[in-house]
Amino acid sequence: MTLWFLNQARKSSEEIIKHGTTNANPVDMSQEAENEISMLLSISFHGVEGSVLSKGDLVRMWSLDLQWFSPESSSQLVERLLRSGWLVGSDNSVSPNTNVSIVQPELGWRPFIDRLEHFPSPPNENIHDSNPKENAQDPSEVVVKGNSLSGELGLLPISISKMSGLDREEVIRRAKRKRMALGLVSLRMAMLLLAREQNLEMDDLVDL
Repeated sequence: MTLWFLNQARKSSEEIIKHGTTNANPVDMSQEAENEISMLLSISFHGVEGSVLSKGDLVRMWSLDLQWFSPESSSQLVERLLRSGWLVGSDNSVSPNTNVSIVQPELGWRPFIDRLEHFPSPPNENIHDSNPKENAQDPSEVVVKGNSLSGELGLLPISISKMSGLDREEVIRRAKRKRMALGLVSLRMAMLLLAREQNLEMDDLVDL
């Protein structure tokens, strides 16, 4: 039953990647583009300690983990976001502009911003944050939450870590991003999808 559901979830993921979302009737393209960029960065930096990643981290996340863009398109997108001010930093230390709004995506959301000819400027002030108090996290809370999730999921993240060579914390981070991208998928299911993408032996994992 678990393998059947896993296959269905994977098919849904592939359909989202192939076709994208269907609700695309923006009245204000500039505002729509701003929301798209905000959602992309909200997902990408969710749960990241200090909200800092390298350029390479973002390229791998968008092209390999979430399969939104090709590696080349992902690299170009990072550079465009840096030039337009949505991202700030250097090669090994990139973070969102402090004025970027936290916007949670809808179920099945997929970014289209790689097809935008021009990026809007980032907002001068962060006025769209849906719930600043709930969304704000300090780094210590992120670490504790990661350890708690690892305990709740038993041996699954540890086993995926050993079989894939990824750190346990990285396994959890990637699974959380995948769950946010797919919508109504449990963290355990997102972790199993991650394991399948890593070409791991699923029979050794589904019953953990």
